[in-house]
Amino acid sequence: MIANHDPKPLSERVLARYLAGGYGVYLRKHPAGVLDKAAPTITAHLAKGAPDGLFYPQGKREETVSIRNYNVTPQLPTNGLTVAELFCGGGLMAVGLQAAGYDITFANDFDKRAAEAYAYNIGDHVICGDITSDLIQAQIPDADIIAGGPPCQDYSVAGSGEGEDGERGRLVWTYLSIIERKQPKAFVFENVKGLITKRHRPTFDALLAQFDEIGYAATWRLINAWDYGVAQKRERVFIVGVRQDLGFTFEFPEPSVEDYRTQVLRDVIGDLPEPFDNHDPKPLTPHVQERLDSGGYETYLRKHPAGEPDLPSATLTAHLAKGSPDGMYFSPTQPRRFTVRECLRIQSVPDTYVLPDTISLSAQYRIVGNGVASRVSYVIGVALAEQLNAVLAQDLREAA
Repeated sequence: MIANHDPKPLSERVLARYLAGGYGVYLRKHPAGVLDKAAPTITAHLAKGAPDGLFYPQGKREETVSIRNYNVTPQLPTNGLTVAELFCGGGLMAVGLQAAGYDITFANDFDKRAAEAYAYNIGDHVICGDITSDLIQAQIPDADIIAGGPPCQDYSVAGSGEGEDGERGRLVWTYLSIIERKQPKAFVFENVKGLITKRHRPTFDALLAQFDEIGYAATWRLINAWDYGVAQKRERVFIVGVRQDLGFTFEFPEPSVEDYRTQVLRDVIGDLPEPFDNHDPKPLTPHVQERLDSGGYETYLRKHPAGEPDLPSATLTAHLAKGSPDGMYFSPTQPRRFTVRECLRIQSVPDTYVLPDTISLSAQYRIVGNGVASRVSYVIGVALAEQLNAVLAQDLREAA
């Protein structure tokens, strides 16, 4: 066969899945197209470039790349606690909570594409709709934990800056009112670092005061995901509140020596192949391309050092969907955008998580950029379950 000649180009759908999901994920879905396995049923759809005819030729062992089954949120046994998720997005927080042993019984998000991704990967308990409506709130079941991060754009440094005066900024108070009404044993709240800046600190302090007023002992911490085994400098504010009648205050887990700022891009995406045929999964914006062309590779790299293989990633945001420098990667071959699969791994999401083909590429980037790093929700979830169950067990012993 002529070198690099494809006798039948892949269909756009297959190519998109390959690039978005990565070689490893697609190979697990179509494992029979490799040399040491029987072929799947060959059909007339070969003529249309269907996966029936997708073949993964392999060279010598030393020339092949070993694709890992990436997963830093290993499944733990059930902890007996239920979770209702608000502002669930595509389920990146849920990935960590489920792996930590929680049973998620309800989820809600206003974004229909995010809800579709959630249902595809987490479960059909997700409801798409406006959380401020009485109809949606009436469907929230009683749960041990309420978790979620209200939309952060109005508090983000890169956002509108409207804070609680913004339409989305006001949703922090919707979150609080639901907790007051449902009275879960505990809650987990996540938001951007901008919430504790000077401009929005009055809102943050008022929120903490209100949590106390409605009967919750709340503790908070600014967490950098890089400290907890994630290859990304992602700072987010977490508030964990425990109902005061339970008699304890949550203690945030400390990073382990093995996790603390040890992961870099090469560790999490180094086994993934470069997109073939120099395909850029997300074209550079004209502004970024101009800076590259005029200032050179080295100049831009100094300004955006986090997209380099031996460093952690910069914070991935929803702006990935717009071709911003958030997703700029200086790969071994050329500057390009991260693929969606690379972004998922940078968010510490296991390879078992797959975004459906029905979701556009820009929406996929937005879902990943808006998500909570799964490893962080996993670590916090494990700590909360241990502390909460220890107190509940003690109460049972004293009651007996």
